[in-house]
Amino acid sequence: MKFALQSPYKRTRSPLPIYIGALLITLGAIAAFAQDTEKNNQPGGDIAVQQLSFARNDPQALSIARRMYGRDYTYVKAVRVWLEAPNDDPEQLFLKISKSRNCETECFNVALFHNEKWLEIYRRPAVDALGLSAVTPTGMRSIIEDGRVWTWNGQAYAPQPNQEGMVEREANEEELALVSKELGANVDETTATSFGPPEVSVYDVDILTGGEKIIVVHSPYFCGQSTCPVFLINNLGQSYRMIQALEGVIGISKTERDENGFRGIETLSRGGVTVISPSTGAPMETIPIQPVVVAGTVK
Repeated sequence: MKFALQSPYKRTRSPLPIYIGALLITLGAIAAFAQDTEKNNQPGGDIAVQQLSFARNDPQALSIARRMYGRDYTYVKAVRVWLEAPNDDPEQLFLKISKSRNCETECFNVALFHNEKWLEIYRRPAVDALGLSAVTPTGMRSIIEDGRVWTWNGQAYAPQPNQEGMVEREANEEELALVSKELGANVDETTATSFGPPEVSVYDVDILTGGEKIIVVHSPYFCGQSTCPVFLINNLGQSYRMIQALEGVIGISKTERDENGFRGIETLSRGGVTVISPSTGAPMETIPIQPVVVAGTVK
């Protein structure tokens, strides 16, 4: 879609939530989300429905990007995007920038959002597989980076654990008994409390040798208002470690392995995604929530 981009320095819009209040979810954004999701058959709006390419620069977008980044980055490409529902203020850009020729080193993808001033709301090492989801209920599209989903949480883009290839199923009787033993409480008895029965989810995974499981317990009784217990089960059906994950959201790293060869377990945390070593239980890496800064400033 082609549209004219007026001078960003003469136009004003309500600031992003990190500067003033929470992001307002308009009826138009909700309607656009519903229509886009239905059209593309994308439940949750977290699957890429638009692939981003820098093969063809937008001249006006490139001019804006070079004013902010050209001094520090010799390689700059820019395209217009819709990060929110289409409206009369198309002031969002995606950039590819680098300090080296042909983006060979220090190469980044950057998302910009104009809100009285240009704000940088996303910067990550550049990947070829970059896309956007349908508009989500927060009013902003998710960014899909080489399979990882980054969702707008009302104030910033936050990473989600990699769940590629993970299929959730309900726990069987044997698995429920194992969880009850590990928790030191009969899972079935909690159904008599005001919290109701817990949801016990199982993922059959390959962490080291294959045939392992991850069991997650979802329940206010066991989770409170914070993290939920997650049990790592070896290929003999034995529980060997309990970790915690915010809302019980977990995944498996595509590339990170610990010193003993175990694939890292990705857990949702308040700071972003924390990758845990299955063999030691220690954090291996943190993928932080993206800070919102004035575009062109050093990060």
